[in-house]
Amino acid sequence: MAFDGNFTHALVEELGFLVRGKINKIQQMDNSSLLFKMRAGGKNHQLLLSSHPMYARFHITEQKYEFPFEPPMFSRILRKHIEGGIITDIKQLGNDRQVHIHIRAINDIGDDIERILILEIMGRHSNIILTDTAYRIIDSIKHLTPNNNVRTIMPGFTYENPPTDKKLNPRTEELNELPKFIDFNSGKLKRQILKNIEGFSPIFIDEVESRVKYFNTDNIVPAIKETLDASKNIQPVYYNLKKPIFYFTPLTHLGEPDKVFSSLSELLDDYYHRRYQISLIRQKSSDYLQVIEREHEKVIRKITNLEHDLEEAAEKDKYQKYGELITAYMHSINKYQNSAVVMDYYTNQEIEIPLDPQLSPAENAQRYYNKYNKLKNREKVAREQLRLAHMDVEYFSNLLHQMENITTRDEVEEVRQELIEQKIIKERNRGKKKKKVNKIKLHEFKTTSGLPVFVGKNNKQNDYLTNRKAQNNHLWFHTKDIPGSHVVIAHNSSEVSEEDILEAAMLAAFHSKAGQSAGVPVDYTEIKHVKNIPGTKPGFVTYSEQSTVLVDPNADKVEEMKNENE
Repeated sequence: MAFDGNFTHALVEELGFLVRGKINKIQQMDNSSLLFKMRAGGKNHQLLLSSHPMYARFHITEQKYEFPFEPPMFSRILRKHIEGGIITDIKQLGNDRQVHIHIRAINDIGDDIERILILEIMGRHSNIILTDTAYRIIDSIKHLTPNNNVRTIMPGFTYENPPTDKKLNPRTEELNELPKFIDFNSGKLKRQILKNIEGFSPIFIDEVESRVKYFNTDNIVPAIKETLDASKNIQPVYYNLKKPIFYFTPLTHLGEPDKVFSSLSELLDDYYHRRYQISLIRQKSSDYLQVIEREHEKVIRKITNLEHDLEEAAEKDKYQKYGELITAYMHSINKYQNSAVVMDYYTNQEIEIPLDPQLSPAENAQRYYNKYNKLKNREKVAREQLRLAHMDVEYFSNLLHQMENITTRDEVEEVRQELIEQKIIKERNRGKKKKKVNKIKLHEFKTTSGLPVFVGKNNKQNDYLTNRKAQNNHLWFHTKDIPGSHVVIAHNSSEVSEEDILEAAMLAAFHSKAGQSAGVPVDYTEIKHVKNIPGTKPGFVTYSEQSTVLVDPNADKVEEMKNENE
C-alpha cells in the first residue's frame, strides 16, 4: 500500500465537501475506530476515522459496522463536545499524514465553542486527539503517559506534534533547497530523499526515478515537480502485486493497474474493510485459540507421562519371574536375607534377586506378584489412554489449523459451540436466553465444468457436509494423513470427470495444513464409504475404497473457482 503524505493531500481535497457538514451522530466500533454520521451537500454520509496500528485511515464508508452496547469513554467525550457540530475546515499539516478537522459546536450552556480533532496516521503510533483552539488536550483514543520519554497525550496537557526531523515541504518553495541536503556521491539517493522530504513514500520516489533514470543535481527537483504535477490527475488505482499497492494516481513504472476506483474513499473502503473485519474476527477468536493451544500442550504432556508409564510397565515380566523363582527356591532362602542367588531355569544362569529382609520368602514372592499385577493393569490402562491421547492430539491439531483460517463471525461461533459441547469451556450466562446459532453455511466453489463443490472449514461444517448435506453417490475428498477440510463434489460420481476430481482435490489440499506445499496427497472416495468413528470427537471419520492423487495448491485457481455468492 502507499498511504503517504501525497495520498493524504489528495484525500483531504476529496473530503472537502464535508466542510459545512453537520455531525449528527458519533459512534465508536472498538478501541481504535470511530464512525461519524453526517449530513453534507444535501446527502447523508458516514465518515470513518481509525487509529488501528495496521489499518489507520480516514474516509467515507458505505459499510455497516457493529457497535458495543456501552459506548466507550472517548466516544462519550466526543458526543459531549462535537456531536451536532459543523465542520469548518479540514487541513493537512504540511505534506505529512496529519490532518486537523476544525469543528464549531455548542456546549451544554448554549455557548459557541471550537474544537480541533487531530488525526495522526502513523502506523502503530496512530492516534485521534480532541483539543480546544489553544491545543489543550481534552481526550484521545490512545493515551501516552508522561513517562514515555517521547511526548504526553493526556487530558489537560498541551498537544505537541509527533517528534520527527525537520523536512522540506515539497508543495512549497522549500523543495528547491533539496540538492543542498543530498550527497550525490555517497549513494542511497532514495533514502536521502525520503529523509529530507515530507510525506514521500518509496513507491513515489520509484515513480520519480522512472522519469529520469538516475538522479543528479540538475534533474532531481524538476523530476519531483513534474511527478507532482502529473499526480494532480486523481485516479485511484490498485495493483495486485505480491505486496499489494494502492495509490491516488496511476504509477507508470508499475504498468496498468488491476483495478480503478471512482474515489479514494471507495478504494480505501474496498482495501481495508475486509482486512479490518478479519482482524476483528481473529481478535475475537484469540481467547478460544489460547484454550485450544493449552489443551493441545496438555495432551502432549499426557502422552509423555503415559509413555513413561509404559517404560516402567515393561519391567512387569521381570517381577513375575522374580516371584516364580522365589516360590521355586523358597526352601533354600532364609529369613532376613537382603538378596537371594538362585538358578534361573529360563536362562540356566544364576540370578540375584533383591529381597526385603523384613519379609518372609513367601511375602517377598507375593510382593513381586503384586508389582507384576499392578504394572500389568497400568500397562493396559496406559495403552488405551495413549490411543485416546493420540486422537486428542490429532483433534486439537485440526482445531488449530481451523483457527488459522477463520474468516467469519459465524465460524467463530461454531468453534465456540463445539468447545462447549466437548466440555472444554463452560457456557457463560447460563441463566440467560441462549444465543441463536445461525444455520451452518458451507463454502461453495465450482469446477471448470460447472459442478458444485462444497468445503467445510471447521468440524461443525465438516460433520454437516459429510453426514447431512452430501449424498451416497457424491465424491468426498480429504488430504491423506494431514489435517484439513472435508470437500465434496455434490454430483453423481459416475458423471464426474478426471479434471473435476483434480480441481476438487486441489481445493482439499489448499484448505489443509499443507496448503503452502507441493505434491500434496489427497484421498477421495464415495460418501457411502465414509463412516463416523463412534465415541470420538467431531471431525473423525474412517473411509475405504479410496483413490489417491497428488496435487499442487493454487491460490489463483481457488479464487477463480469461488461461487459468485461467496
